[in-house]
Amino acid sequence: MQRLGAARWVAVAGIAVLLAAVAVLVFAALQHARPEVARGSAEPVPTFTLGVQTPTPTPTPTEAAPSLEQTRLLALGSEAWWRATAGSCTGPAPLIERSDDQGATWTNVTPVYRGIAQVQTLEAFSARDAEIVAGMAGCEPQALRTYTRGEFWDSYPDVLAASRYVDPSDPGAVHLPSGPVPAPCPAAFGLHAVGDVIALTCDDRAWSWSAGEWVALPPENALAVTVDGSDVLVAHRAEDCAGVAIARVAAAAPDVASPVGCAEGTDAAAPVAIAARGDGVVVWTGDALVGIP
Repeated sequence: MQRLGAARWVAVAGIAVLLAAVAVLVFAALQHARPEVARGSAEPVPTFTLGVQTPTPTPTPTEAAPSLEQTRLLALGSEAWWRATAGSCTGPAPLIERSDDQGATWTNVTPVYRGIAQVQTLEAFSARDAEIVAGMAGCEPQALRTYTRGEFWDSYPDVLAASRYVDPSDPGAVHLPSGPVPAPCPAAFGLHAVGDVIALTCDDRAWSWSAGEWVALPPENALAVTVDGSDVLVAHRAEDCAGVAIARVAAAAPDVASPVGCAEGTDAAAPVAIAARGDGVVVWTGDALVGIP
């Protein structure tokens, strides 16, 4: 009996050893098939690409448009030239200058004492006198004129009522004597008006007001506008001009642009202002004033 009991215990022990060995082999096989992932890190989710993989294109950098406060204005009288940087009611102050020697030298004539905050329009209404529409305290528009070469400026409410200008507090609205109208984009600037011709720049295009609506003018990539008689002159970027190009658009044919010339060497990426002079154009950009015959 003792021998029989000992034999049973030996058999039981052998079976236990055999089961333990099998468990070790199974565990090793599982580990081989699925290696252990380090604690605290998740396994990556497998991804698959079908067909030919096309690289994601890199965006092409674009030139940043000058801000509205950098808008430039230029007006030429036979005895005095005038220029201005618009400024902002909530930012940099404007600057108005006068030249008595056709742009060789300039004198600061900004009416700071009146609390001027922003310039919207600038016109030479006589040989030596100028007028502006400006945003004053609280960006309230006023029309100011000078009869003293910029030494003193006075407010003229009747001139304001008859003026055309972009609202100083809302560049998406244009004031006309008949009442306000929406601009063709939320940020219009550089409005010029002579007689019945009104033009401005908006979303890299020149626009004119005709028969109660805004009409987009060629060419594209517009930088600034001015009015010359019944025509609109458009400063713009062009592939064949290493600088600022000028085109003329007749009010009677607003879909046709005639090249005027190229201001070689000027910076078309900087704020630009233009003004008609006889049969030519004067371009102001950077520190340069360039005439195109």
